[in-house]
Amino acid sequence: MASGGLDRDEIMRAVRDAGEEWAGAMRAHKLAPPDPGFASRIRQLAEAAAREQAAWEHAHDAGLMWRPVPGAETAQPPYELRPGTGRRGPEDLWARFDQAVAALNRAITGSDAAAVADAFGELSQSAATLAEAVEREDRSRGLGDDDAQEHERRVRSRGAA
Repeated sequence: MASGGLDRDEIMRAVRDAGEEWAGAMRAHKLAPPDPGFASRIRQLAEAAAREQAAWEHAHDAGLMWRPVPGAETAQPPYELRPGTGRRGPEDLWARFDQAVAALNRAITGSDAAAVADAFGELSQSAATLAEAVEREDRSRGLGDDDAQEHERRVRSRGAA
């Protein structure tokens, strides 16, 4: 057993599954309509980043390394998450999110699984805090869970096609 009672195959499966979830969360932002479900997509990103963090903590404990992504330090998040695109929510929380994205991009250029896990953890925390703030703003504007549920239905139907 390598880490927390998980064997190497279980850890590799967790890493693969977390990576697929992360990719799906990123695709949801890329394929997003202009606004419906924005807070929900940010929350999904936070949850995917948390799973990446856990998977890479286990991988690090098992002695596994991250495969570096050359040039990642200049990568941009999907359009709706970039500064200057009309993203909703408190600027200070977006600044924290932007810093977390930059830290993750730096971490994934190296091979240190612990650094990658930490960067995913910070991104998860900042995205979760941001999602809560956007949800509060949406409620104050009269937008409710129906908007998020409608978006989720559309995303699922696109994925099934």
